[in-house]
Amino acid sequence: MEVSKAKELVPQKQVAATSSKPKESLSPTANTKSIPVLKGARMRTSALSLKSVHQKVAAVATVEESEIDRDTLPKTPCSEEKLLKLWKNYAEDLHKLGDKSLSSILSASSPTLNNFAIHLTLPSKFMEEQLLRARPKILKFLRESANNFSLDLHIQVVETEAKKFVYTPQEKFEKLKEINPNIELLRKRFKLDL
Repeated sequence: MEVSKAKELVPQKQVAATSSKPKESLSPTANTKSIPVLKGARMRTSALSLKSVHQKVAAVATVEESEIDRDTLPKTPCSEEKLLKLWKNYAEDLHKLGDKSLSSILSASSPTLNNFAIHLTLPSKFMEEQLLRARPKILKFLRESANNFSLDLHIQVVETEAKKFVYTPQEKFEKLKEINPNIELLRKRFKLDL
């Protein structure tokens, strides 16, 4: 009943104006606009998450690798000495640019050249993962500098067992006994304890 009294107090033009506005805003077609869609355009990834950054890097790397037909490009012979010089130059450039971790990975071991395959052995999987991320850039530099677009990088991981440090007197004695077994005779003869 109070609503009808309020309508009586408010002039008819205002009631009609206020009652028509909510009806228009409730209509879904009145507020939506058609969004233009470009055909053939790639969807951009957001730069606000780490996952999207990795997706962008992976997409760029695969596009660069897949777009190049290396069979039609030059294959100038390259010596292993020239390759080592280019490898060291690239490592120094990375160091100057501030990418010291990748520079140290490149400096960790020297690559060998077998036909058009560059073989590199690394001591850990972590180093391999970092080098695989930078692989397209490295290969692009080496191929353009050597004018040999058939070069390819093969990485092998040879994990060595970490050194076992001796801390306790018993461990020190066992280590010395491995080096010189006569220490056990000395310990028994003089009745020594550890």
